Amino acid sequence: MVSEGNDEGIGLLSGGPPEPAAKKPEARPGAPATAVPPVVAPTPPKPDATAVLFLKAADDTSRDVTAGTVTTLSAVLTSRAAEPLTATLTVEVGFTSTYAGEGAEWPVTWTPPGKKTSIELFPRKETYPIALAPNTGVPLSYHITAPVGVRYGDQVEIRLAAFTNEGGTPVRLTLACVARQAVLAIKTSRGYEREVADTLLARAEEKPDVVFSLLVPSSLRGYVFAEGMSFEGVREMLKGIRKARGLVEGETTLKEVEPLLVPKITVEGFVEGAIVELISGPFKGEKARVKKIDQAKEEITVELIEAVVPIPVTVRGDHVRMLERGGGKSGN
Repeated sequence: MVSEGNDEGIGLLSGGPPEPAAKKPEARPGAPATAVPPVVAPTPPKPDATAVLFLKAADDTSRDVTAGTVTTLSAVLTSRAAEPLTATLTVEVGFTSTYAGEGAEWPVTWTPPGKKTSIELFPRKETYPIALAPNTGVPLSYHITAPVGVRYGDQVEIRLAAFTNEGGTPVRLTLACVARQAVLAIKTSRGYEREVADTLLARAEEKPDVVFSLLVPSSLRGYVFAEGMSFEGVREMLKGIRKARGLVEGETTLKEVEPLLVPKITVEGFVEGAIVELISGPFKGEKARVKKIDQAKEEITVELIEAVVPIPVTVRGDHVRMLERGGGKSGN
């Protein structure tokens, strides 16, 4: 017989009695309610400026310069973004010297993009906003003057860094100028080149960082060449030197001096049958006829004209002077 009015057990799978439902804890009067912690979204990383900005040198990142000269170093800042943006450019100028505490300041000027007036940069970090169009480069040019009192190896660095308004890792570039020596031409009285060079050499030994070497070319009268750091330093050392007539303005290039460093073949221009005069050795003052020319040894074999018996004499090419050019063949 089925009992009526009792639904317990209907729908049970196990046939056992159901477990009682868990009761929520009753809040006690005066007890604070439990706070649910808020869900914090992760902070997105700042965009990397190197993915948006591109900064590169227009020509050289480093250049050797001589004292008193002005040079220009340039860079280009470009945006890869799809939309126009404003980047922040920081410029920092620094000087270094091989002589501690004696480095000279290098004047550095530039015209910020969008400006018409040049400004001078000092050894501190300065910040400038730069408006950039998509895929369009903005030139950055810096005019650098090497001071007259600069020492060998002294340098100036222009440290550039650019980043977007969102921050992130900036793009960086360093431009530099390094001081090098120059070849300077000194004007002297003719015939006193060696005297001027000897006096200048004695003074250079007391100040070895001003003049490094001297050249007295025998083929160029009235000039002495000095390898030094600056016009002012060499000009100061020339004061009071007898027969020194001053410096020639402008730097002399190595290309101009190079022919003076290559020894000239002393037998060049002589031909067999030419009449020459011996200007050195035991037969000095005698006239002779060229019989043979040895280019490799730079020697000439001659026969004395006034000798009773023609005896061949071999002398160096610079021991004879041309009197009459004959019609014979030249040496080989």
